[in-house]
Amino acid sequence: MPRPRTALAATAALSLLSTVVLAPSGAAAAQPRHPGASLPTIVIGSENFTEEIVLGNLYNDVLEHAGFKTKLRSDLGTRAYVDGAMAHKAIDLFPDYAGSLLAYLKPKETALATRLSTDLPALRKALAVQGASALDPAPAIDTNVFVVTKATANKYHLKTISDLKPVASHMVLAGPPECPQYAYCLKGLEGVYHLHFKGFASADESGPITLADLKNGKAQVAEFFSTDTAILQGGFVELKDNKHLEPADHIIPVIRKSFDTPAVATALNKLSAKLTTTALANLDVQASNNHDPALDAAKWLKHVGLG
Repeated sequence: MPRPRTALAATAALSLLSTVVLAPSGAAAAQPRHPGASLPTIVIGSENFTEEIVLGNLYNDVLEHAGFKTKLRSDLGTRAYVDGAMAHKAIDLFPDYAGSLLAYLKPKETALATRLSTDLPALRKALAVQGASALDPAPAIDTNVFVVTKATANKYHLKTISDLKPVASHMVLAGPPECPQYAYCLKGLEGVYHLHFKGFASADESGPITLADLKNGKAQVAEFFSTDTAILQGGFVELKDNKHLEPADHIIPVIRKSFDTPAVATALNKLSAKLTTTALANLDVQASNNHDPALDAAKWLKHVGLG
């Protein structure tokens, strides 16, 4: 499912906000730090899974390096909570995924979420209601992808999801339990691509069970995340989403307008420009293995000249 996986409504965010107190952040616009100046702090939030925590640390460190006062509140909860915190001015900045965020804020505009050229203008319009905006998107994208083994790809000459149509009835699809009812998984494959699989193997979310099902032949097609390095490490073939089923989930900084100054935007846009899907995938793996997203984020920023 597009990250993060949540079906909470906006009202759930309000409920969460009422149970966990977040101190309001500075109301004035952030400016570059000057000696002796007293400036508001940019409060950065992130959701409660590894990749988001990594991204929150990247935003925090790059702004600190650029001379801004920051406070990081990582691992806050679901999108509903973080978006609600932004709406209530409890945070000033958070990372998100362009297509999925638009689909969350404007469920009737999901058709616009599949291409960045249509998604970003609609997303900025939706965020403006909250007094927020989205800065430049990163090349990095984390969305659903469907993969097969090299042997399966070679046998059936598979390059795109559409190529599955003549053979899907002989195949089993592996994915998370909610996949059959989800618009971006089996439901979408049936509706957009008109695929009808022989069966469905209920597994996990781009995890070891899905990987095992694909390797041992229990499933011939599996859903993964695009930043999952198991795709390359396992020698799998990612099928091109040629009908644009999935959201254009480029990583974007979402920021309150009062903090969207040229200096802040420049620092974050420089970071986004260097954040590729491969770089993000490697950061995910390092953080998962080392259990220290802050350290891995700091090392990567130094490596690319931003830390």
